[in-house]
Amino acid sequence: MFSLPSPQQPDSSGSTPAPSTEYDNTIFRDFPIPFAITRFDDGRYIATNRAFESTFGWREEEARTKTSLGTGIWHTREERDAFLRQLADSGNIPFPMVHVVCRDGVSLRRRLYATLLPRENGQYVFSGFIDVYGPASAENDTRIKQSHLFQIYDCIMDGYAWVDSTGHFVECNRAFHEMLGYTKEEILQLSPRDVTPAHWYSIDIRVEQEQLMYRGYSDVYEKELIRKDGSVFPIELQLYQHLDANGNHAGFWGVVRDISERKRQQENIRFLAFHDLLTKLPNRVSFMEKLEHLLQRAKYLASRGLSLEVSQEGKQEKETAKRPCQMALLFIDLDHFKDVNDTLGHQVGDMLLQIVSRKMSDLLRDNDFLARFGGDEFICLLEAPVTASTAAAVAERILSLFSSPLILQEQEVYISASIGICLFPNDGEDAETLIKHADLAMFKAKNEGRNTFRFYEASLGADIMERVTLEHALRGALQRREFILHYQPQVDLATGRLAGVEALVRWMHPERGLIPPAHFIPAAENIGVICELGAWVLQEACRQMAEWHAAGFLVPRVAVNLSALQFERDNLVEFVQQQLEKYDLRPQMLELEVTESILMQQTEQTLAALSGLRKIGVYLAVDDFGTGYSSLGYLKSLPVHRLKIDYSFVRDIGRDSNDEAITRAVIALSSNLGLETVAEGVEREEQELFLRDEGCHIMQGYRYAYPLPAREVQKLYKKGAEESPGRSPKFR
Repeated sequence: MFSLPSPQQPDSSGSTPAPSTEYDNTIFRDFPIPFAITRFDDGRYIATNRAFESTFGWREEEARTKTSLGTGIWHTREERDAFLRQLADSGNIPFPMVHVVCRDGVSLRRRLYATLLPRENGQYVFSGFIDVYGPASAENDTRIKQSHLFQIYDCIMDGYAWVDSTGHFVECNRAFHEMLGYTKEEILQLSPRDVTPAHWYSIDIRVEQEQLMYRGYSDVYEKELIRKDGSVFPIELQLYQHLDANGNHAGFWGVVRDISERKRQQENIRFLAFHDLLTKLPNRVSFMEKLEHLLQRAKYLASRGLSLEVSQEGKQEKETAKRPCQMALLFIDLDHFKDVNDTLGHQVGDMLLQIVSRKMSDLLRDNDFLARFGGDEFICLLEAPVTASTAAAVAERILSLFSSPLILQEQEVYISASIGICLFPNDGEDAETLIKHADLAMFKAKNEGRNTFRFYEASLGADIMERVTLEHALRGALQRREFILHYQPQVDLATGRLAGVEALVRWMHPERGLIPPAHFIPAAENIGVICELGAWVLQEACRQMAEWHAAGFLVPRVAVNLSALQFERDNLVEFVQQQLEKYDLRPQMLELEVTESILMQQTEQTLAALSGLRKIGVYLAVDDFGTGYSSLGYLKSLPVHRLKIDYSFVRDIGRDSNDEAITRAVIALSSNLGLETVAEGVEREEQELFLRDEGCHIMQGYRYAYPLPAREVQKLYKKGAEESPGRSPKFR
């Protein structure tokens, strides 16, 4: 089109040196219409053409000493800045009416065409000044049409079209006729009505005419145009009035921008905001929007004593007096989905979610609304008319999807679902309550065997609500430092001395007080915070051992329980070694307890972790021994030091001969394997005597001490200055 000269800095006189020869050879110089290039920031003229000089009298070197304010194009700086802001937003602004002050002081009225020219070294404004008042309208129009103006228009991406007073196109640029699919000659045989949908044309034409007659240009607004092939596409349009020599309306200029791509991007952004990318289902945000809309509609109808009922075809709606408006929520949770991810990988898990969501969508009615709520949770909204039996039938159809295995990457995957159902308005009248009650009903279905559905009941809440509330509070308890450790002494029966302590975590809830581990450990495993909690217990127990020894209280060993999930972490052995080094503890001073059920799994990772821990010198104990259907073969191969007899066997010593026989057998087995035996739950003297006679080494239970805070453990035992180093205080 033309080459923009390199910007020059004004000299000491304020003028700008002449532009480069690159500019002199361009078509810009010989245009019959005045053109100028100004800097965007201050409006200073950079270059003008010959028509600018002949029309306004300013030679180029004189113009470069001035700005657009200096030549009267803008009356105030605020007016110019407002124009530039609009130009920066749109890229070009055609045909506002301006006045240009000539060199002799005369002010000429012109239509301004302005477009933004971004360059590496700054932004510039390219301006054309079109004379709409010629000696005769026809001559003026011809001069514009025959000028090089449309050579510039043909290089612009926006469409430009000129419509005369008869309502026909008389000129257009290349972008306009190409976006419509016509040749230029074909366009000039048409009118705007021919390329505009009827409903748009009838609505907009009156408003357009009023705006053009009143102020000379219309608002920028959206509408649609029809291509030659009949397809419709969205545009952004602004019109500018064209006047004849007498100042009368003689048609208009239209600036057209194809916004199809913008619309597609907006739709894509909206889809991303309201849909789940994996399953393409509506997401939680979309579901809440839908539910709130239906609730508002239901409340409005209820206020009029009406209900909304949808016909069986789902296309017609009618108001039925004095019948409650009702809908149902189905909260769907896939059973054991985590096992699929852990065993087959997340890619297979994603495929499973996609297949399940598609199958569920296919069996629902058109007006039912299914969304992915997060993870492996889905929620379905059944609109009116719906009853409890209708909701139950839908739940049964969903469950039937899982009666056969799903084939994923040539593997058969068996999975089921638990579904909770609540009804509106019976089970709640707001979104939060309805979702909570459907979730509670789903928990009930899980607790009662899974692969089933349950309705919400008013009496349902107590136990499940307690669990949900507990899990919610548990998530941030570690960060809030609400956990503490108590320590239960272990006594060596042969010497009566302290053999060690077991660290037992307690939750000091700010409202409910001290919560024992049996109440929150299962919940911690269920919501996935057990590993973080276990790591804290281990670190805190090591820290406490170091503090005791620094104070001269020599506790031989501290026992810490490990969760099965901690063995799934690759860094367990490394983490244990770091804590021992951090608190300068000998490995033999730490005992890690694992349940018999964990050892029975005998996974490669578990065995590797146990071997690694044994190798660094940490003591290992099997907790709750005798409750997991143990195998002597695997027990012999495990790198453990101790067996802990479960409390359930110790409890009835002296009362139940079977429990005595089991306890006797465990002690004998432990002795034959060269392992120590620890008895938990010793409370009575007869239990102690029996265990000592059978050869049990270590006792632990209320007979000796309850689990106590660290300071209380230290108080309970004498430090004994006469004791030799490395020996623990004797039990009082």
